[in-house]
Amino acid sequence: MTVTNREGYFAEAMALLAREGRAGLRLATLCRAVGVTSGSFYHHFGGWDGFVDALLAHWEAVDTHRLAELAAREPDPEGRLDVLKHLALTFPHEAETAIRAWAHGDERVAVVQARVDEQRHRVVAEALVAAGVEPERADRLADLALAVLIGRQQRLGPTDVGELLALFDELGALGPLSSTRATPAPTTAGRAGAPRSSGC
Repeated sequence: MTVTNREGYFAEAMALLAREGRAGLRLATLCRAVGVTSGSFYHHFGGWDGFVDALLAHWEAVDTHRLAELAAREPDPEGRLDVLKHLALTFPHEAETAIRAWAHGDERVAVVQARVDEQRHRVVAEALVAAGVEPERADRLADLALAVLIGRQQRLGPTDVGELLALFDELGALGPLSSTRATPAPTTAGRAGAPRSSGC
């Protein structure tokens, strides 16, 4: 496909990360996938470092800042937790797995990864407190929710969002919201690298 906007580069980059990991994300491969020349790439980003910074900022904005914004629109505390849980299912799980691996060898990526995790944790913990959970326990439950998400992403093979939803429902049953009904699992598996959570 041929695109001329930055979002097209980000979408293809996340797809490459999902399919091939960090090793598959190269300038020539990305330009070929987008359908542009390297000149167009440099016009948009100035160079590889500029692209990486822009890609990480895009990921953080779409899959973390959006999380807080959408959850904040739900006035009902239990409904807010449900929104967070379902938003977590839409994350680009396979691409996020690649980003986590990338973070081990690149400090820039590690800083953004840590910030994303902290922001997701904070949003979930605040939603739990609003639902009546004592703050210290809300912090622990938010840690568990994040651990469930990260752990499921690290398993081999595509992330099964139905299984992830079931795990979040089990986690919800551990807390004071255990009377909340479990949500029927969707029938489709997680999206492999679509760009675009209690979940994170």
